[in-house]
Amino acid sequence: MTREEAQPAWERIVNLGFSDYNKLTREQRVWFNVEPLTTGGLWDHYMNHGADKNLDTIEDLEYLGFHSIVNQLNEFNRIYFPSGVPQGPNARQAQFEKFPEEQLQKHIEEMDDKFWGICSYLENTLLEHINKAELGIE
Repeated sequence: MTREEAQPAWERIVNLGFSDYNKLTREQRVWFNVEPLTTGGLWDHYMNHGADKNLDTIEDLEYLGFHSIVNQLNEFNRIYFPSGVPQGPNARQAQFEKFPEEQLQKHIEEMDDKFWGICSYLENTLLEHINKAELGIE
């Protein structure tokens, strides 16, 4: 099954994830947390609501075997969020503003370059996960 064919199932998972996140199965949660990374990248994760589930996303990436991305997220969190990733994009932005803009920009560019270099592998692995767990079936 292709991602296009799985789109109706994806929409149901998104609706469930935003309405009652705790009702997602483990397999659904992996899709819910990892899919946005494949389209927006790691910086988008922090600038939007994805990072509200940062620890779960890290677990889900570990589950899929993407230790290099986990390491990137953990390093970023250690530097910019030593007390834990705050909830909400505005709270994260307020934390970013405590750092020199040039430092943050350089780190974001390095992080994105590494991530986009392996993103197609992540996309393929996620599609395998979706098919193996039969998540895309109506």
